[in-house]
Amino acid sequence: MRNYINNKNRGSVESFITLIPQIFVFLLMFQLLHMQFSMVKDSHILQGEVSKDAISGGSSQYSRYPLVGGGSVLVLDKTTQGEKFIDFGSPSERKISAIAVDEDESN
Repeated sequence: MRNYINNKNRGSVESFITLIPQIFVFLLMFQLLHMQFSMVKDSHILQGEVSKDAISGGSSQYSRYPLVGGGSVLVLDKTTQGEKFIDFGSPSERKISAIAVDEDESN
């Protein structure tokens, strides 16, 4: 009886072949989700830095563009490299921009 139960639960080659694409798609979607979360996290941190510099002044490497009525717009561009799960050979580069308005240029 024990051999009958063990043989009945064995998978076939066809079932294994159908699992390979499903696992690959799952890993690919997990990689895309992780990379998107990492980009959102980096953009929030960068936006916080440039907003802090606009309020209290700072020494970040941002570009300052003057406004017509006074004040200026601070733009901070940064290129980062992300982690990948599937393709380790080439890193994923992304450009993140953050913008803030500085009403008092004397900071």
